[in-house]
Amino acid sequence: MNFTNLKEKASTLPQAPGSYVFKDEKGKIIYVGKAKNLRSRVGSYFNVKLDVSSKTAALVRQINDIEFIEVDSEFEALILEAELIKKYKPKYNIILKDDKSYIYIVIRDEKVLISGKLVCLPKVITARKTEIKDKDIFFGPYPSSSVTKNILGTIRKVFKYRDCSPSKFSRYEKLESSCLFGHINLCSKPCVLRSNEDIKEYKSSIKNIKKVLSGEAVKMMFKMKKEMKKYSKVMEYEKAALYRDLLSKFSYVQNTFRDAVEYIDNPYLVEDINKKSMEEVAGIVPVLNDIPKRIECFDISNISGKEAVGSMVVSTNGKIDKKEYKRFKIKFKEKPDDFGMMYEVLFRRLSREITNKKSNKSQSWGVPNLIVVDGGKPQVSVAHQVMQDLQLSVPVVGLAKRYETLVFKQGNDFDEKVIDKSNLGMKLLINLRDESHRFAQKYHHLLRQKSLRV
Repeated sequence: MNFTNLKEKASTLPQAPGSYVFKDEKGKIIYVGKAKNLRSRVGSYFNVKLDVSSKTAALVRQINDIEFIEVDSEFEALILEAELIKKYKPKYNIILKDDKSYIYIVIRDEKVLISGKLVCLPKVITARKTEIKDKDIFFGPYPSSSVTKNILGTIRKVFKYRDCSPSKFSRYEKLESSCLFGHINLCSKPCVLRSNEDIKEYKSSIKNIKKVLSGEAVKMMFKMKKEMKKYSKVMEYEKAALYRDLLSKFSYVQNTFRDAVEYIDNPYLVEDINKKSMEEVAGIVPVLNDIPKRIECFDISNISGKEAVGSMVVSTNGKIDKKEYKRFKIKFKEKPDDFGMMYEVLFRRLSREITNKKSNKSQSWGVPNLIVVDGGKPQVSVAHQVMQDLQLSVPVVGLAKRYETLVFKQGNDFDEKVIDKSNLGMKLLINLRDESHRFAQKYHHLLRQKSLRV
């Protein structure tokens, strides 16, 4: 494949996170990379004028084909890149990297002095292969320190750990004050919090890190849910709340940390998940007769009616589609009236399609297959009133926050459904609702800042 064809192929890549591979004319993988935006990153190899004597230019001259695997997050792209490098050992990943060898995440048992007694207190560090000790538990290898730091940085937000030397630990233990990581809540401060209960809790965190890095995340979440329900049944609500909060935080790690092997086994995994999400939306929303390829979700943001705005976020073919987002500045309501504001936003959005169709204009946004409104019966009623006034028929569902309840209207009757959040369709609708809320608030805050500067 010549340079022009490679450049054209790069321009067709999705604007999404993922890992990419370059192959030579024999079909051998010569380089693996990762990207927050595949099209932009891969395209940069063919758009930037390179020094002909550089190693990167030598790599580009040998590229004959490009392949990629799209993933859900930049974090997963890092993990996948590491796994692909480990599997294929590409020539140019070795030539281009400055490190002497790949990096491992190491959990090392270490004795430290606490109140004059030696206590075994594991720590989490990074190390090269030559630095790993016999009794260390290690994970990897990862291709660079930046990959490793990203992985540990994400995990550390949930499970705090120490990475200090025994001498540093001893220094802060004597000062009875933690280091910077303790102050910014990235270490659980065992140098200061020295009770048996605190030490036990710290060691429990280390066990959880091992489980995450070993791929046992699903089992661990199941156990947390079980403990939460157990304490809730005996009305020990404080303990139940601790597990609830831990689950909430851990969901972040779990949601951004799919096993790289899944992507290698199925390079079209994201596409398959998106398709399944649409199918499951059709299965849980009774007012739908077909798979909703375009879903639009609406929300309102205001304070006492001031600087009121509406947001529209979109999923296309099961994927959040940020380039289709739209925002509306409320024109006709200056007093608090969320229902009136919702009516205005939906009316303006849908009447636009009718106007463009009548005048044969090409600026259509496309008629949605499903409209989701943030709220319950009142918001769904407003949406149906807009349909009636515009003589349109687009399926509508409300998503009420309290119990994540689906609300819809069939004939003159309302119905409600509570769907398990593990359902991919439900996950998609919740993500859309959360995005619409975030997008509306962002615009509302922007307008407030502008009004304060006047």
